Amino acid sequence: MKKLLALLLVFVMVFGMTACGAKEEPAPAASETENEAPVVEEDANKEPVEITAKELMKSVNARKAFATGFDKEYVTDVILGNGSLPVNFFVPEGLATDEDGNDFRAAHPDGWLGFNPEASKEYWAAAKEELGFDTVTVEFLTYDSEGSKKISEFIQGQLQDNLEGLTVVLNQQPFKNKLELSDQGKFEFEFAGWGPDYPDPMTFLDMFVTGGGHNSAGYSSATYDENIARTKTGDLTTDLAARWTLLQETERILVEEDAVVVPLYQRGGSGLRAPHVTGIIKHAFGGDYTYKYATTTLETDGKKIIRLLGGSDIPSMDTNKATNAVSFEMMANVLEGLVMLGDGDVAEPGVASDWTMNADGTEYIFNLRDDSVWSNGTPVTAKDFVYSWRRLADPATGSQYQFMVETAQLKNYAAVMAGEMPTTELGVEALDDYTLKVTLELPVPYFVKLMTFPNFYPVNQAFVEGLGEAFGTSIETTLYNGAFVLSQWDIGYGYAMAKNPAYYGADDVQIDGVTFRIIKDTAAGVNLYETGEVDRCGLSGEFVEQYIDHPHFVVTKGTALFYLIFNINNEGLGEH
Repeated sequence: MKKLLALLLVFVMVFGMTACGAKEEPAPAASETENEAPVVEEDANKEPVEITAKELMKSVNARKAFATGFDKEYVTDVILGNGSLPVNFFVPEGLATDEDGNDFRAAHPDGWLGFNPEASKEYWAAAKEELGFDTVTVEFLTYDSEGSKKISEFIQGQLQDNLEGLTVVLNQQPFKNKLELSDQGKFEFEFAGWGPDYPDPMTFLDMFVTGGGHNSAGYSSATYDENIARTKTGDLTTDLAARWTLLQETERILVEEDAVVVPLYQRGGSGLRAPHVTGIIKHAFGGDYTYKYATTTLETDGKKIIRLLGGSDIPSMDTNKATNAVSFEMMANVLEGLVMLGDGDVAEPGVASDWTMNADGTEYIFNLRDDSVWSNGTPVTAKDFVYSWRRLADPATGSQYQFMVETAQLKNYAAVMAGEMPTTELGVEALDDYTLKVTLELPVPYFVKLMTFPNFYPVNQAFVEGLGEAFGTSIETTLYNGAFVLSQWDIGYGYAMAKNPAYYGADDVQIDGVTFRIIKDTAAGVNLYETGEVDRCGLSGEFVEQYIDHPHFVVTKGTALFYLIFNINNEGLGEH
């Protein structure tokens, strides 16, 4: 563990008097003394120059001063203590490998702009000279959970200690409020996290293209945009080695050259897991966990219920508008797409019983099963997928995940997303009730796994249009076709799923439901586990040390990454 050292710099002024014989040198003339004094008084009385956070955020030197000015190892080893790893890169380790099994991280395993207090002060001095300021106050937007509070308070303290003249004010918000402020650009710098949507570096890097739906920084770089275009839809889409090399350089631009984000840690997990619960599957992308194959030997009131903890409410169950991990996890269990993720993130049949691809990988035919039904008894058909994807692409929907249509390379995506072509021209077509044809602009190597992402799940047109903006805001305004249905959704307390009796595979689902109780601190979760009220709990900080030898103790590694974002050029910053 690195420790900060306080360096005491002692400047000694030695004043001497020289004699010529026995005669003293005369004192300075009064006029000389008077000439010097005003200079000293002027410096002492000079008003410090203060600038706004908006001005500061535009300085790459200031952003680099922040990036190198706090100890990430302290965050992971002391505050979290749960197996999370400090990182100086944006694309997580273990997300993607090439055909030879080499991880994307192999080229730059250490990343850029790690903790370096002296470099931080040098960057800060350069920013002060560049912008001509002495003091500045910056607001730090973060979550109100126990862990987020501790992390933000530590970062606040370290930055204020290392960067003279900086004041950091914390704005700790509930999960949903924080997301809304971030989406509106109403922050100066913020704590954020991202879980991958599909197994490719692009799922992290294309967030920051100019005008991107998740580019809350307001970042814009012609070079960055060109690199993403070349590797996503351009000349490097089929040259995999050159594509990775350019993506690695693009990541360096984002993290080091332009210092738009400050990678903080790759999430790990330490916790206690009751041995009577098995079969919960953890995923590297999409919904974090699925419970279709889970089981428990413990019964509660005659039912097999798995009892878990959650850290925040479900913000939305709108298939095409949801943007966060909580919503995606619920959708991955109460809804079902063409394909779903099984153990080891293998794509397995969902609503589609099988599928074929043409020779050049630009056309897919999905054959749908005829026994998949919505929870209101209506059959799930190819038209539900067509409507969902068109709704996702339609600019009128206002989905932050509209970019997934481009990621999938659906034919005519650009014109449809821009509103220049009707959504009926998008490359998805129902040949009949149970046959779906998909046409792509370019082959996408991970297309089938991309279909496991919740934004591509089916949506029943009649149900949605009958509800309007209320769709996906409650149990009653959500329609289900997965292994479970939502049975509880109490803001601030918890939510729950119950086995879906209308699901075609209901006989294979071994549990009656899953409950999620919202808590804000680790101690509360540990207490609930110790008293037998929940089947799993997370551990952090001192609780890891306390329970590390417990027989139920486990450590996991994930691919979600947490980081800081600077609001460089977002209009919301000016309004804040």
